[in-house]
Amino acid sequence: MTERRSGEPTGRTGPTRRAFLGGTVAAAGLAAAGTASAQEDGVDFGGWFDDVDNYDGVVDARGQSEVTVDVGAQGNGGAFAFGPAAIRVDPGTTVVFEWTGEGGQHNVLTEEGVSLESELTAEAGFTFEHTFEEEGITTYYCAPHRSLGMKGAVVVGDQGAGPVQLGEPDYGDWFSDVDNYDGTVDLRGQSEVTVDVGAQGNGGAFAFGPAAIRVDPGTTVVFEWTGEGGQHNVLTEEGEELGSELTAEAGFTFEHTFEEEGVTTYYCQPHRALGMKGAVAVGNVGGPAAEEGGVDEAFANRVFGAFGAVLGLMTLPVVAGLLYVYANRRSYRAPEADPATETGFETSAHELTHDEYDPVGTATLIAGYFLILVVMWVFMYFVEFLNNGPTVIG
Repeated sequence: MTERRSGEPTGRTGPTRRAFLGGTVAAAGLAAAGTASAQEDGVDFGGWFDDVDNYDGVVDARGQSEVTVDVGAQGNGGAFAFGPAAIRVDPGTTVVFEWTGEGGQHNVLTEEGVSLESELTAEAGFTFEHTFEEEGITTYYCAPHRSLGMKGAVVVGDQGAGPVQLGEPDYGDWFSDVDNYDGTVDLRGQSEVTVDVGAQGNGGAFAFGPAAIRVDPGTTVVFEWTGEGGQHNVLTEEGEELGSELTAEAGFTFEHTFEEEGVTTYYCQPHRALGMKGAVAVGNVGGPAAEEGGVDEAFANRVFGAFGAVLGLMTLPVVAGLLYVYANRRSYRAPEADPATETGFETSAHELTHDEYDPVGTATLIAGYFLILVVMWVFMYFVEFLNNGPTVIG
């Protein structure tokens, strides 16, 4: 257990999670190197947050070695909140409580779990920190403002939650010739994982299995030879240094502990040309996963561009119909007056029959307006479809 009290402010940033045509969920106050997202995740706090108006689920900060909680954040009728109110961290993570200088004097005291006891101060930038080593739930509060709802909690470990959902790391074209690559296998939460050397793939026993894995920082990856496919080794392409023996011995193992976040690509030298390559993604590299059923912006832009072009083409008949009718009206000449009707008591038969009426132009105009309505209806349907909401036809 490590604690530090300091009057020096800490640098931090607040990450955001962005999804196309969706909202933005901000994890305010986190010193984030990865992705943090607020979510209800089934943790039983026993009514601890019933009177806390800034509690909006547990902010998942796993994968970070240090996170920051604001003391004196906005909430509960003033600057009487911890921000975020509840966080989830990995064992061994240091939580830094940083005073905002607002809301008067605050402190951090333990309700249950590990012992927390900071100074009572109103100094902006003052920090108090604690390293949470054991899994469990620690609830805490500010003594002067507990009755207002200034309470928080730290959840350590995976209790009540699954792993943070992340997108695929950017491997470039590393796996373009690897036929057993089928995405990154998420093995976070394990202290040791195994990769087969000489797994089936690429036309024989010329693969690593799985080809790509994701692990937590500090995880040991054990490369174990199957004894098939001849002699293999494990060499680094980039990232961490890997360099095993060249052997065909079944059961031979070579291991490496990955401490830092990032992507390490590796290969078997004798069979690299066949596609015997692999990768280890450590931590939260890859960013947040795409929303289920979501559509990327490039695709959406193409769809909207296509609809714009169709809409433009569909308006051409309308414009043509209007021009046609207008031209006919300009060329229309009233018939000469009949002397018998100069008194105005009689109307000519010519005027009554409307010989100058143009049914083609009128029909074109009506058809054009109808097409505009159809196109707009279809456009609205696809906008709602891209937004993953109910469509105009249900």
